[in-house]
Amino acid sequence: MIKYQVRSKDLIDMVNDVRSGRLILSPYFQRNLVWRDIHKRDFIETIFKGYPFPQIFVARGEINVESMTSQSCVVDGQQRMNAIMEFIKDRYPVNGKKYSEMDQGEKEDFLKYQIPVIDLEMKATDQSVIDVFQRLNRTFYSLSSIEKLSTEYSSVDFMLIAKYLCGFFGQLDEQADIELMQDPNMPPDFLPWARQFDVSDYRNIVTGGNVFSGYENSRMVHLMWTLNFLSTVRVGFFARNDKSRELLEATSEATPNRELILANTQRAATFVNSLELPASSIWWNKSNSFSLMILAFWNIDLLERKDRAAIRAALDGFAENIPEDYALAAREAVNNLRQRRFRHAKLAEVLGLDPIERPLEG
Repeated sequence: MIKYQVRSKDLIDMVNDVRSGRLILSPYFQRNLVWRDIHKRDFIETIFKGYPFPQIFVARGEINVESMTSQSCVVDGQQRMNAIMEFIKDRYPVNGKKYSEMDQGEKEDFLKYQIPVIDLEMKATDQSVIDVFQRLNRTFYSLSSIEKLSTEYSSVDFMLIAKYLCGFFGQLDEQADIELMQDPNMPPDFLPWARQFDVSDYRNIVTGGNVFSGYENSRMVHLMWTLNFLSTVRVGFFARNDKSRELLEATSEATPNRELILANTQRAATFVNSLELPASSIWWNKSNSFSLMILAFWNIDLLERKDRAAIRAALDGFAENIPEDYALAAREAVNNLRQRRFRHAKLAEVLGLDPIERPLEG
């Protein structure tokens, strides 16, 4: 049975713990931040009024006996703590005032607010921490399917590769990387390896706004899309998300062909971006862009030698007179095996390529 202690802690002490690195705000089993400014303001007003809010759950880290320090992580309460940290940094105003514009008494009252904390008697690296997080989030704001996968397989190499492609770890920054690698759920050798690969063109596709909305990105829709893309180039087409989960479960160590996967994913994305398709193009539709990226990955050596203008013209011509069977496969049951293979074959025909699947692990 897990032991825990219930206590209250001054808001200022929690803030200082985050600033000093003693408290990790965003361990990688946590969901993405989805609160909008209106939610953050409402939460800060709760503090101003002295109203209570649900407990922050914290897992205690291991003690470094040499430096006599320890590092804990927030198991549940990331959104609330992030709202507090951003308000103190003047990221948004509440009731017409930013934190720096508040008078001395208002600041003192805010910083003295008592935050309810539950200290879990378990290490931050304990797998039970993830189970606690999942159980706490079986509520109205429950985790989506991909958020559950992101939590459950947070330290699996295949998941980390997908997150790196999606920009979860930010841009190259030595200090930020040091902080990321301090997270007990982040394998220490992953970021130094991944940073060798420029994936900016792929990241632009999935976060640039053409394929996914900002809200979809906040709910990790682009991460599920990326996992399915990576799984497909590895093993070939499959239905829905099933194979991605299987590959996450099967990846105990380094992902097979991981260097080739990152390198050719970037090459495929660079090629697609070089076509300069307009934002209104059908090829930025989720299912169509998925098919285009798969085809580009499996045929990148051939495509890089082809004339970009001719390829763009072929795609534009097809888009102007879309066959009904293709249109149906691009808007209904788009994740079914039959539709994925049909779109692939039709697109290969349009670009004069062999429709054969070329999985890396085939």
